[in-house]
Amino acid sequence: MTETLSNNLIQNKERKFEMIKNSIVIGNLSWNNSGWENPLLNPKAHHKYAKKFPGHESLNFKFDKSIDIENEIYGYVEINNAKFRKFLNGGVFIFYSNNTEINLGQIVGIYANVKTLETRKETKYEKFENDTLFSNIKANKNLSLRFPYYLNSDKYKKYTKGNRLVGQRGISYYDDMNILKEIIIDELKELEKDNIYSKEIDVLKNIYQIYLKEEINYDVIEQEEIEQTIHDIPDLTDNISETITLNGKVYKRNNVLISRIKRERKFKCQICNETIKKSDGSFYIEAAHIIPKKDKGSENKENILILCPNHHKEFDYGKRKIIKHTKQEIVFELNENKHNIKFTI
Repeated sequence: MTETLSNNLIQNKERKFEMIKNSIVIGNLSWNNSGWENPLLNPKAHHKYAKKFPGHESLNFKFDKSIDIENEIYGYVEINNAKFRKFLNGGVFIFYSNNTEINLGQIVGIYANVKTLETRKETKYEKFENDTLFSNIKANKNLSLRFPYYLNSDKYKKYTKGNRLVGQRGISYYDDMNILKEIIIDELKELEKDNIYSKEIDVLKNIYQIYLKEEINYDVIEQEEIEQTIHDIPDLTDNISETITLNGKVYKRNNVLISRIKRERKFKCQICNETIKKSDGSFYIEAAHIIPKKDKGSENKENILILCPNHHKEFDYGKRKIIKHTKQEIVFELNENKHNIKFTI
């Protein structure tokens, strides 16, 4: 099912990485102490309606409502427009709520493969105004989740230049894939501290793979964190410990080393000398092991090349012949092109 969905989502070549434009939405939910599984009133809500009647989003994470079917869940989000003007069906809804118990904005859940309804669906359901539940979105039930750990939304204000992620009533559109990536990774880090959330972990990993077009690689994630947040990485030439503590946090030694090498080599591909600049101003580059780790290749400067994705794949899968390999340099032929790369900074 997930593979078919992924294929459908990326079928159009125009919708590769750009497909998410206008299809990441953050929607505001009125706070609900039941985890949006029961129609509860919120006396601390900031708008009058929610103090008098349960919001229609009160059942967004009740996955067995009478209107839900095997693979679809219906939900609701209040919008500040007459209709979803820009949303690209098949995208993602991330749900935000202001936790009125602790007065903190939190990311509380996600819907994926969302479709907006042209006409809102009305279902008989007690406790709502006129005993009628409204639905205006539906999503793939197997790719939707209330987060077991709510995430502090302040962390993601960098995507809004310090403003709140969404208005008190309404939705906000996001074009930057990194907000989706970061939220999924942050929730996964929390879930993987325990051994009880295997289903939830699978849901998030499937969403990540479908929309980010890649498997989650925690080593790469850790390297990026080191590159972005740690400005003084020590030389690890003589350090053989498996972990390194930087700024009070423990990292794998090899990830610290690779992050240092990337910086030393200025994030430039050592074959084509190109850099790849990301939307946040940082640079993307990959580390290739000359002697693979599976063949007991060492984690040191002379066994690592910093390459762009294309040359990394060519180095791994192309016709390659090592002519010379020392601590100072490597000389090799790759698909009949000769390269001489020095390991000095």
